[in-house]
Amino acid sequence: MASLRQTRTDRLLTIRELAQQAGVSPSTIYLVEAGRTRPSFRVIRLLAHALAVEPRSVEEFARVMGSEVGPGKSERS
Repeated sequence: MASLRQTRTDRLLTIRELAQQAGVSPSTIYLVEAGRTRPSFRVIRLLAHALAVEPRSVEEFARVMGSEVGPGKSERS
């Protein structure tokens, strides 16, 4: 499983380019990569789509999905 930064750089994308493709702000990507914020499910979906990866293949996304989805919780939260 690769980090968001590694996945992005493997695809030769800058933060700004990925942000534009995903429709999110560059600061959102920077903060997720730096571990300073947890992405929402919406942001995970947008970034995974722009990177053409399964969300669970990115460390930061898998952590959020694993901790948020469970008994009594929904992926749509």
